Amino acid sequence: MDSHLVIEYVRIFSLVSCLMIAGYSDYSKLMVRDKIWIFWTLPAAILLIIDFIILQLSIWNIFMIFLPISLAAVTVFEIPKFDSLNLLNCLLLLVYLFGIIGLFGGLLNYIDIDLYTLISGDEDINTRIWWTLLFSSLTIIIFILTYKIGLLQGGADIKALVWITLITPSWYFIPKPYIYSHTSIIDYDEILFQIPPSFVLFLWAGGLFIITPPFFLLRNTLKGDIKELSDLKTAWHATRIPLTEIKTDRIWLLSDVVLDNSGNKLHTVNLFIPQKNNHNQNLQEKIEFLIEKGLESAWVTNKHPFVTYLFIALIPMFIIGDPVAIIMNKYL
Repeated sequence: MDSHLVIEYVRIFSLVSCLMIAGYSDYSKLMVRDKIWIFWTLPAAILLIIDFIILQLSIWNIFMIFLPISLAAVTVFEIPKFDSLNLLNCLLLLVYLFGIIGLFGGLLNYIDIDLYTLISGDEDINTRIWWTLLFSSLTIIIFILTYKIGLLQGGADIKALVWITLITPSWYFIPKPYIYSHTSIIDYDEILFQIPPSFVLFLWAGGLFIITPPFFLLRNTLKGDIKELSDLKTAWHATRIPLTEIKTDRIWLLSDVVLDNSGNKLHTVNLFIPQKNNHNQNLQEKIEFLIEKGLESAWVTNKHPFVTYLFIALIPMFIIGDPVAIIMNKYL
């Protein structure tokens, strides 16, 4: 077994260990502390550095490791200010500096490529790895933006996806999925393009949510809770509960009221996703406010421990890999 393969299996061990701990925390407490992601970032960075040294990659690639790390740091640390420098801020600034050096060093040395040879893996390894780290950095930016604009609500979910991207920037850094190495279903060498492992985990974890909407719609229809067209906005993933019966903090409130200038209710609205200010600490106050404005019931949806689903999604990812790549290779 070569050294690179050893690093791959150690990386898998780190991936499983971190998501197991974070997933248990998310399941039991619906919360994952930042210190979990901070702690596991250290072995993620060390494994990449050791791997790059073993592969005899350029100094620009070693510096480039710190670009995705610097982007990931934004999710758990404030951007340091020069007027309040301390040890932590100095370390963060050093990480940013190394990342910038790796970015510009790579732009000077690896920017002149042919896209097909890059995707097919025919470019030299230094060029391929630098572009891999650049794409993984863009992936992290995409995850952060989806949280900022409200497409994904859980802060821990985004941090998990960012960290997964950091420890597994591409499929090159982990062993081949089971069906490629132990079956003849598909030839791994025939696959030209795969989406990043973090996106694949997100797809597998989100698979459960794809099959649940018909059951929610059927249940809410049979109960007679779908009374107007606007209810369809929430009926596929939520249930209607009397406000006086909402006792748990494991829910998101998806009903609200629109007030006129005098503070009187104009009409009710159903929300596709919860409002940013709809947190546990003011849930009871929100319920009392809605009761005061004349509402008797509201649409609610359970808070799902998505990091736990990400941990479970490791199983199909390790066995099947990227379903999008398989479908494209087989049928397109």
